[in-house]
Formats: sequence, C-alpha cells, structure tokens
Amino acid sequence: MSNIAYLIRKDILLVYRYMLVLIPLLGYMAFLQTGGFMYYAVLPSAMMLITACTLEIQPANQRFIASLPVSRRRIVLARYASVLPYTLIGIALGLMMKIVAELLGQPISAVHWQESVAVLGINLLLASVFLPLYYWLGPKGMQAVRLAFIVLVIVGSTTFGYLLKDSLTMQRWINDGVWRAAPGLLIAMLSIVLLLILSLLLSWRLYERRDV
Repeated sequence: MSNIAYLIRKDILLVYRYMLVLIPLLGYMAFLQTGGFMYYAVLPSAMMLITACTLEIQPANQRFIASLPVSRRRIVLARYASVLPYTLIGIALGLMMKIVAELLGQPISAVHWQESVAVLGINLLLASVFLPLYYWLGPKGMQAVRLAFIVLVIVGSTTFGYLLKDSLTMQRWINDGVWRAAPGLLIAMLSIVLLLILSLLLSWRLYERRDV
C-alpha cells in the first residue's frame, strides 16, 4: 500500500500547478453564481484525474512508470485510488468557493454532507468510464477523448448536480434522513461498486497487455 500512496503523491505534486489555474476561474464563476457547490467540487477533482493521465501518457513518462519496482496492477490500482484524495481536494475547493461567493454577495445554497458523498459517486462513475478508455487507446487516441471528457465534466457537472440535488431521493436523503432514501441509495451504491470493479478488472487486463 505504501507504493500506491507514493504513486498518488507523485500525481498530486505533478498536477497541483495546473489546478492553481482553476482557482481564479472558479472564483469568477462563484461571483457570477453560474454553479453550485457540486459543480465547484466535481470540476477540480475530475480535472486532476484527467490531467494526471494526460501527463503520464507521454512516452517518456510511460517508460519511467514501467521501470519502477511496482507491479502494473498496483500502478492501475493507484490511479483508481487517487479518486479519493482528488475528491477531498475538490470538496475543499468547493467549500472555499462557497465562502468566496458569500463574501462577494452571491451566496450559494447551504452545503449538506450528502452532497459531498454524491461528489465522490460522480467522480467514481467518471473514473470507471474514463480509465479503461485511457488504458485502451493510449497516447494517439486519447486526445479527442480527453477533450470530450473535459467538456462533459464542465457541462455535465452543473446539469447533473442540479438534477441530483432536485431529485426525490436526494431530497429525502437531505431532508428526511437516510432511511427513507435507503432503497434508491443502496441501488446506486451497488451499481457504482459493480461498475468500479468491472472497470478496474478491465483496466488491469488492458494495461498488462500494453507494450511500453
């Protein structure tokens, strides 16, 4: 597990400078009130994942990663595990943008802890689809997919965030407690876990077959 932690730390050190560019943009959006908490949380965390993969996919970086005394399965597992710290960073930025918006006189609706769990679920869904494509297509085919996912994250996180927040299950979870929303949440959680496991197994298979 220590190898996985070091791989995640390596990615965070690589991408944090790119994420600094997002902070002024998020602050401007907070001033315009163009998104809610979930938008400000999902966007940076998803962009960290996409940026880390973009940097790693370069041939020189691929050869360096392959030369490390770490199995390919652990390299892939670290990529999936990185979703959690990316999500925590995204949630921290989302809370910071809420404070900024309130200071600028553009208050965002109250943030509930259930929304943070939903942010994690969205990021896991994104990773479950994006990472197998990343390991399958390689450097040549990933440029178009990367651009498509960036557009999807920017547009979809706002739309999906509002839809999720207005959904009956989410409202029951926030207002009436977890037990009334339990059936819908249980189905959603099991679906995400199943998709994540299948995605991980597929990514393992694809990366082990790739020539570096």
